[in-house]
Amino acid sequence: TQSTWGIVMRRSSKVAAVSSPTPVSPHYWYNREEWWPCWIGFLGFLIIALCVHFDVNAPNLQTWKHNILLAFDDKSVAGLPILFLFMIFTLSSALAATEVRDWRLFPLGFVVIFFFTLLSKVLSHQTNIHDARIGDSIWAIFFGMFLTNIVFRDTVPPLLKVAQQTELYIATSLVLLFIDISELAPLAARAFLVSWIDTPLLFIIMSYLGYKFFSFTLADSIILSGMTLICGSSAAIALTAAMSLKKERSELPIAISSLLTIPAIILLPHIALQLKMSDHQAGSWFGGCIDSTGAVIAAADIYDAEDAVSASAVVKMAQNVLIAPFSVLVTAFAVRYPSLLLGNEQLLPGGAQSEATMELPSSAHRFSDDLALLWTRFPKFVIGFIISAIVFNTAVPKSERPECKDFAFLVSEYFSTCSFVSIGMSMRVGVLLKKVSQTSRMVMFYLIVQILDIVITGGFATAAFGSKP
Repeated sequence: TQSTWGIVMRRSSKVAAVSSPTPVSPHYWYNREEWWPCWIGFLGFLIIALCVHFDVNAPNLQTWKHNILLAFDDKSVAGLPILFLFMIFTLSSALAATEVRDWRLFPLGFVVIFFFTLLSKVLSHQTNIHDARIGDSIWAIFFGMFLTNIVFRDTVPPLLKVAQQTELYIATSLVLLFIDISELAPLAARAFLVSWIDTPLLFIIMSYLGYKFFSFTLADSIILSGMTLICGSSAAIALTAAMSLKKERSELPIAISSLLTIPAIILLPHIALQLKMSDHQAGSWFGGCIDSTGAVIAAADIYDAEDAVSASAVVKMAQNVLIAPFSVLVTAFAVRYPSLLLGNEQLLPGGAQSEATMELPSSAHRFSDDLALLWTRFPKFVIGFIISAIVFNTAVPKSERPECKDFAFLVSEYFSTCSFVSIGMSMRVGVLLKKVSQTSRMVMFYLIVQILDIVITGGFATAAFGSKP
């Protein structure tokens, strides 16, 4: 009898085949896509530390009012071409090493991504725009949507498709988000309070309510709830694979999330300002209630406070870790109760077995399978983030840490803004609206879960971090 682990891994490999058609040997674990953000981040760490040690300034753009060229009115911007070369070289290496489809076209596509990334940052430095807190993340999402909805409305060219490496960009940016242990230590316990109490409870409750009162299959309700409450598309894909369902089942929930997350990105930072939240409180609120990691960083970026970015990243990474045990539990449930997952969909037209009943074994799986799945689902960039923080606090001289941290934050922001362009490119408005209009129940359920999460997480963030005096 096949083990649950083998079945989930086979399904997972099919999900991953979209971006990596040739599987990498499991013996070469260090060459998997999930580990490359760590390697890029560590190399970036070394280069940044050397730059700071030898008094090389970070490439800072300047504020401007009428003349856009004044954004480059500083000698340090000479470092922008070097930053671009570092990014294109390391990212291309990652895609080439993992044999991503059309990886040879990535450098051309990344030129376009980086151009709109830089343009977004330049526009966000315009005095009036900066004062209005319209950050580069909003511009980047807009430009991404412009590319795929206006310029390439019919077909997105392969060079741009392969450059849509959202998770690679954002995971690398988080590895480069250096945090002093003295700052992280008091945040860690409270971050888990915000992310590990209400999230599991809401996940269980909303999965049941979606199944019971919205007439979803239990599988769809689990995917929707996990996506909204944990980490967006990553959770949707992971939970779909954990139930051994076809990846297409997660596409509509992901499309809905991509479209309806935008209002939260824009509104929550302004609500936090109006409520006079502390930076840590606001950041933990964003991290706990906005679904995807990229959207969390975008909201913190609009809020425009480094402490908010740090708090949001720590809370979101603590929440991302939940996808590992959740996947194990969902897999165990799917093995024991496969008939509950799809309900009336268990038999397809003609009496054929459904995707779930075909794939899941009837025998009990082993505890070692659970441990293996737990490790597989664990987000590896969290390990990179922790290692970077440890090395930063031990190997970098104390006098150089503030400048090193600021330099790394700037580089991290370029990676994260690239992810926002990529996020925008994934939002095909015509297709999304057509699908959303046909699935109003799913949209309503998403909004209810999102609003509940915003309110409840706001309460936990207030209890954990308090408000401004």
